[in-house]
Amino acid sequence: MEKTPDELVDFWNRRASTFPRYNETAGCYADRVLAAVEAHGLSFAGKTVLDVGAGSGQFTLKIAKKAKRVVALDVSDQMLAISQADAINLGLANVEYVVKPINEYRPAQRFDLTFASMCPALRDDDSRRWLLESAQEAAIYLGFIDYVAPGPMPRLMERYQVERKLFNSGPDMEKWLKDNGHGFAGYPLEGTWTIIYDRQEALHWCHTMLNDYGVGDPDPAFLDQCLADFWDPAARDGAGAYVFDTPYFVDLIVWERKNP
Repeated sequence: MEKTPDELVDFWNRRASTFPRYNETAGCYADRVLAAVEAHGLSFAGKTVLDVGAGSGQFTLKIAKKAKRVVALDVSDQMLAISQADAINLGLANVEYVVKPINEYRPAQRFDLTFASMCPALRDDDSRRWLLESAQEAAIYLGFIDYVAPGPMPRLMERYQVERKLFNSGPDMEKWLKDNGHGFAGYPLEGTWTIIYDRQEALHWCHTMLNDYGVGDPDPAFLDQCLADFWDPAARDGAGAYVFDTPYFVDLIVWERKNP
């Protein structure tokens, strides 16, 4: 069953506290993706950029360090608030935050570049066309090629008999572009995401993810059993934490306007 707009906002707001945010670690996932964009031949330097489904800012703020101006668009005010706080700490004043669904945001003029990473709102003809039409030079899209449920989720999904959900994947976008006569370049990327949570964060994450599948309160004892496999006493400088190492397989797709 499709979520209502209010339910979508509530879900993403509940995920905000454990969602990926700006990471200064050299060579992190966001760095690798953006390096691949630049290796293709696109530069963010001095550009205007629309970050669609910007979330907590893991890409937004890295792009903003090079770009002239970035608009971070998302339905979750709490995610954008996290990104905005990080922007202030970094001394970045060139990011505008817009809390709206994509079907309500129509820019007055095109951005040089549009960027979208794993954005579930980009799943039909109109939204995909909008992503391209909003770009003066190029649209950059990041989607799953394959998806491995992180941490304890496979075991929890088996227990509660739910099937994994996939947002728009890279192959889906590639097919749409081909079917509509759009040329593009595709770059498969793979590696490992490492997520580190304390107990409260891990429990919150598990509950939020299961709630999205229609599961109410999971059995606490079973949840503890599942999480126990991921406890690392040496994590967080010996304080201990749950560490989810999850393979990723994603598709970086670059579409360029023929006559900018």
